[in-house]
Amino acid sequence: MAAVKKVEKILNDEKVINVIDVFWDGWFNSFKTFQSFQKGIEEKSLQALERQKELIQATSEQFTRLEEEAKKLIAEWNSNIQDVLENALPDFGVQNFAEWTDKFEEVEQKVEALAFSPSKKTFEALSKSQAELESALKEAIKQQQNNRDEVVDAIGEYVDQLKQTQNGVLNTLELNNALLVK
Repeated sequence: MAAVKKVEKILNDEKVINVIDVFWDGWFNSFKTFQSFQKGIEEKSLQALERQKELIQATSEQFTRLEEEAKKLIAEWNSNIQDVLENALPDFGVQNFAEWTDKFEEVEQKVEALAFSPSKKTFEALSKSQAELESALKEAIKQQQNNRDEVVDAIGEYVDQLKQTQNGVLNTLELNNALLVK
């Protein structure tokens, strides 16, 4: 009887390190650390997408400024052409002058359309596809985080059950060993 009480005292003593708990706690902490690495990768992916979005936006804004400057230059050029035509073609009359300026404006519009329309459409498509990619990635990350949280919780419960079961088996073996030693 004294041996059983001695074993129970050792088992109840908080200073005794339970190897089973240490093993499973270490394993589970390593598992959670691995999960945190995945969170870091997700954050880096979102940061990269944000930088890409900023780059597209900055490039688009710069292109818009370029287009505005080009329009100003074209307007200035058009004004200079009109001055030259007014001075060089006084004998042709107003109708001929109007035809010339109309032709220059038509050429200007075609050049502007050829120079800026495809690029605008490209930036719009790029911005739209980037936004869709970002939305899809955020949704996938959210779903992955939910799944990961569920798995960590389930594994945590499983590890707790394993520890309880193994500690129960260990306690039973120690009690049986104490009775056999007696």
